[in-house]
Amino acid sequence: NNKAKSKQGTINCTMIRRSKGALPLDKGTIIPLTRQSKQETITKRRSSTGACGGFYIYGSVLCYIVVCIVLITTIFSTNESDASTAGAGKSTPNEQHNTINGIKGTIRAAPTDRIVETLSALARLPPAELRAMLADATKDPFRLEALKSGECPSRHWFEEVSVVDWLPTRRMPQISQWFKTRNDKNDKEHRPVAVYYEHLSKAGGTSFCKLAQSNMPRKEVPDYYCMPSERGKIDARIGSWKVEKVKKYFQQQTKRLVSNEWEPFNLDFLALQPKSEADLSGGKDGDILLMFVTSIRDPINRLLSAHKFWNGRDLSLELYLEEKSRHASQWTIGSEDFLGNVGRFNFATWKFSGGTLPVNKKQFKAEKLLSKAKQRPGTVDFSTPESDWQKPFETAVRTLARFDLAIPMELMSDNRRPLTDMLGWDNFEKVHVVNMGVVQNSNAANVLPAGEFDALWDANSLDMILFHWISAVYLTRLHCADILVV
Repeated sequence: NNKAKSKQGTINCTMIRRSKGALPLDKGTIIPLTRQSKQETITKRRSSTGACGGFYIYGSVLCYIVVCIVLITTIFSTNESDASTAGAGKSTPNEQHNTINGIKGTIRAAPTDRIVETLSALARLPPAELRAMLADATKDPFRLEALKSGECPSRHWFEEVSVVDWLPTRRMPQISQWFKTRNDKNDKEHRPVAVYYEHLSKAGGTSFCKLAQSNMPRKEVPDYYCMPSERGKIDARIGSWKVEKVKKYFQQQTKRLVSNEWEPFNLDFLALQPKSEADLSGGKDGDILLMFVTSIRDPINRLLSAHKFWNGRDLSLELYLEEKSRHASQWTIGSEDFLGNVGRFNFATWKFSGGTLPVNKKQFKAEKLLSKAKQRPGTVDFSTPESDWQKPFETAVRTLARFDLAIPMELMSDNRRPLTDMLGWDNFEKVHVVNMGVVQNSNAANVLPAGEFDALWDANSLDMILFHWISAVYLTRLHCADILVV
């Protein structure tokens, strides 16, 4: 055997005397030993125990220490490597990750059905409870206070990939790029692109049109508040047109932006928005592709502004709202009473539902009920029955989820980059303009009695949800861009 034992331990010997010389052997080699060689081996062992044995003992200890260091280093290196590559197999080259306490995560948009469920659940809450929730920064599901301060609340989520229940998927980016490169209808590479702006009266539409005229060639924007004209009609009411008429208009005109103010949003026009790569090149030559843009405003501020701006009879706010409920209940598409809907409750929900939301019957008694609310806060219920709002509200959410850009006007002046990114606009000198009169102070919370403000909030709770949602989507896409998977 090639092993020799000593008091200090067992040592593997690689040299065994044979004959007159020393023969080097591979580790583990076994050779037969004669009595003479056995005696020589024992003698060798005893004579080398002091010198050779000590060397091997200390060498073994040193090797043991080195091996331990190597193992520990390898373990830590592996852990660091695993942490840095966690989820890498699920990521695409375009995904950006955020490191939080060693965990990397992204956020993703939610399917439209999930968004509808999330917002509809909010709409089912008692209005007073919803109002308190959205006013509390710790309970607000949209985390608007953090977003308004420039933060991305989603950075504090620790899941590897988190789905934001209310965040819509981005539309196809190609048409935005084509719009910014000043494409025209004769471009052989792709179909032409234009912007369809849905104008909510007293929600920044005139300002948006002025920005368009400041950032686009004059021939590309209609002169009269961005609304298409035709013979005998300075405002041709594009919202009442058929899809084929819209296509024909863009084929015959040089316009690349149009606006609709008085009609509800025409749901049929969504057929002109590409939904897949095939839509980008499909269709007849010259067929227009539309980007859908809108702006939205705090609903009570918008109502107050409409009252100040369109109140030709100098009515009180309460009587004005009551009168407008009657006008709205009698209004039809193309009606000469173009202002018929500007004073109705939940105006944005009506707009984006395609005009299917009925007038809240309690608005017919607005003067009486709002007067009561001022005197006895919390005693008036202006909520809309679910049977009236459910389908129209769901339609409004689905419609807005497909818009390429929805702008909360209160936030635009401090957060203009989305307009530059989407539309290529960089001249913002004319941010707030009105088409007559002076800019009005329409901060309803500071103007109205508390009881009346709360009652109007509850009466417009559907629009309040849409306003908070759109604001959160706008700021999330801006402040969370580095961790948002589009």
